[in-house]
Amino acid sequence: MQSFLAFYAFALGAVVGSFLNVVIHRYPREESIVFPSSHCPHCNAPIRWYDNVPLLSWLVLRGRCRACRGPIAVRYPLVELANGLFYLALYFHTGPTVGFLPLAASWACSIRASCWPILLSTRSSAP
Repeated sequence: MQSFLAFYAFALGAVVGSFLNVVIHRYPREESIVFPSSHCPHCNAPIRWYDNVPLLSWLVLRGRCRACRGPIAVRYPLVELANGLFYLALYFHTGPTVGFLPLAASWACSIRASCWPILLSTRSSAP
């Protein structure tokens, strides 16, 4: 049971990391973080659900878009991995308690805040 909960904590962290990637990519471009669904930044092809599994899809596709074979930045799996590992470390520190949730949420906010310089440097100059 303990290893299942640890895996769940890591998977939850990777999924939250995937959402943080959406925020990191879209916020500076003043795009909605909800619509449209995930798409390739090169060819705008929609990303299918099975190509949007945190960490695994990037590895299976070798860091490339399935449609146009354009490169997908290594930042995406790194944010997912970092967030997953931190959620796992939090789980080992707090155990299966409600204390895990506020700490995990604080971590997610700090990841987003630490990416603020990246957000500002990639901000689109288009109106």
